[in-house]
Amino acid sequence: MRWAADAPPWGARAEAVVALGQGFFREAGIDQAEVLAIPGEHAALDALLSGEVDFVSGLSRKVFIAQAQGAPLRIVGMSKNRLRAGLALDPGLGGDALKLKGKTVAVGIFGAVVERLSRMSVEILGLRQEDVSYVEVGTGSKRIQAVLDGQVQAAIMMNSHVEAARLAGLDMRETISDLYPRYAFHVISATAETLERRPELVAAMLEGCLRGHRLLLDESRVDEVAQHFAAQMPGGGRHEWELERQDLIKSCTHDLELDDQAFESAVDFEQQWGLLPPDYDYRPAIAPQPLAEARARIDARG
Repeated sequence: MRWAADAPPWGARAEAVVALGQGFFREAGIDQAEVLAIPGEHAALDALLSGEVDFVSGLSRKVFIAQAQGAPLRIVGMSKNRLRAGLALDPGLGGDALKLKGKTVAVGIFGAVVERLSRMSVEILGLRQEDVSYVEVGTGSKRIQAVLDGQVQAAIMMNSHVEAARLAGLDMRETISDLYPRYAFHVISATAETLERRPELVAAMLEGCLRGHRLLLDESRVDEVAQHFAAQMPGGGRHEWELERQDLIKSCTHDLELDDQAFESAVDFEQQWGLLPPDYDYRPAIAPQPLAEARARIDARG
């Protein structure tokens, strides 16, 4: 089995990394498993559709857009049902977001979701999108430093960087988190063909991921999980791991459940930007049976 995440951050593949490291996949009947990252807007789903990988964990928006265009994709689990994001403001603004007018906001990459989140956040804070300038700065860590150095006066933050921005002393406004209390962020997808021809593999994969997901949330076994973070992120320390884990705790689902409200929010977000048709129905893309079977398999283990 080859399981891929569509982005480099460790949180995108956390449950699978833990499942692999703890032997959960092997115990579920998968003798050979590989967990990797295939970053890029379309690269991971292209690999899934071509058969290069068996499963992909990534943004639900990508699955819905591809499925709306005819791709035979199905969502079988959801690891994160909250999009933690918003603008981190320079404390020098004195808590007055309107003082951003005429100032500069850091985004990651122009054209990516982070730019859209930045523009939405500016409007939520009471300004027009064109009231500020936008500049590419790169990763969340670089955006935090850009605010601290005075290069920009605000920066978009997502996931663990929300906590990192707060710890750095920035005025963190979770504008998007408040707008969408539940949002289908990370989902696990397969092709319709895999579901039809290899249902046992899908259930076994979900059994392993579900056990990994539960272990991630177990406060009594934090040290056991931390070793897998170190293996995946060379040079990362305990501080980085704790930020990632705290983000997971605040944004993860219960048992990879398929959350309808979270799906509806994700669809609404894309419809606002014209990337999904107004009458798009996400339900044909959801396949709940394998997750129910995975839970039953775990329960049978006792």
